[in-house]
Amino acid sequence: MSAEVRAPRQSRARFSSGPPVRGFLVAPAPRRRWPRRSPAASPQALEDHYSPSRWGCARCHGPLLHRLQPPGTERARASAQTLLHVPYGSGDREKLDIYFPTDPSETFPALVYIHGGYWQCMSKDDSGFAAPPLVSQGVAVVAVGYDIAPEGHMDTMVLQVRRSLAFLAEQYPRIRGIYLCGHSAGAHLAAMVLSTDWTEFQVVPDIKGAVLVSGVYDLEPILHTYVNDALNMSREVAQRNSPMRHVPPAVPAACEVLVAVAQHDSPEFRRQSQEYSQALRAAGWSVSLLDLAGVDHFDVIEKLSEDSYLLTQSKEKSTFERKHPAQLQFHQNVFILCTDCLKGWDLC
Repeated sequence: MSAEVRAPRQSRARFSSGPPVRGFLVAPAPRRRWPRRSPAASPQALEDHYSPSRWGCARCHGPLLHRLQPPGTERARASAQTLLHVPYGSGDREKLDIYFPTDPSETFPALVYIHGGYWQCMSKDDSGFAAPPLVSQGVAVVAVGYDIAPEGHMDTMVLQVRRSLAFLAEQYPRIRGIYLCGHSAGAHLAAMVLSTDWTEFQVVPDIKGAVLVSGVYDLEPILHTYVNDALNMSREVAQRNSPMRHVPPAVPAACEVLVAVAQHDSPEFRRQSQEYSQALRAAGWSVSLLDLAGVDHFDVIEKLSEDSYLLTQSKEKSTFERKHPAQLQFHQNVFILCTDCLKGWDLC
């Protein structure tokens, strides 16, 4: 862990283009330059830049994240109506935890959460921490389980997440819209979902939006780091499973995408987020890049359990105004997504 003394952490969000968010998050964020190219040239630099705990503050690192999320999941399971360990395939980890809305309507949206852990730790059993404030507002939460390294292969993980969404679409017709949310490795897997050719699955999930938080979208740099010790990826596998290399042209039904990154993420994580958002935009996708100040790689996702920080999303004000006139205090085309917004979030 670095001994660097950091400036006081602030609570503010800023998009890379457009005005700062006003409303729930306050205190000004310093202007920051995005790295134009990878600063991690040497093997040691790559190790440093792909070690998130070296860039967070002292109280926010991996072990703490592992201690915080399981208790939150336990509380969610105790308080919500659930279906746990629902198999979407035959594998031991090919299961879903579904947290149903407290007072479900005939149809309801679902937030599908894909956990991080560098593809080699954590599970769906750590992923229900954000459910309570969402289910109380009529939104289902689905935590996805998938194989992890060293037993799991990257190709398999990507296929499993795609199959889990096809399963939801087939088995739960009351879900009227799916909203992907992935953190770190989970953001990578969610991004791979966006490049899916659904014809081979014979079903098209109704994906309305995607929130990709502090993800890795080009896997080649991690081939040269400790992360690949367990993954054992070849260059071919890394290229085949890098969202940056497989950005499809946007179609009329393409969902809106938010790429979020923490102020205290490493320069490599921040560079990857910027470049992936640019690639999506160049392909015609509606995408926003959100730079979240005052948080690091870990607490950027922990805050999903807080009522006022469920998700952060960008949307054209004109559309939002028609759906949520009470929320017009938010500045221009930016707003903080609360549970009420999620229920009416018709982005596509």
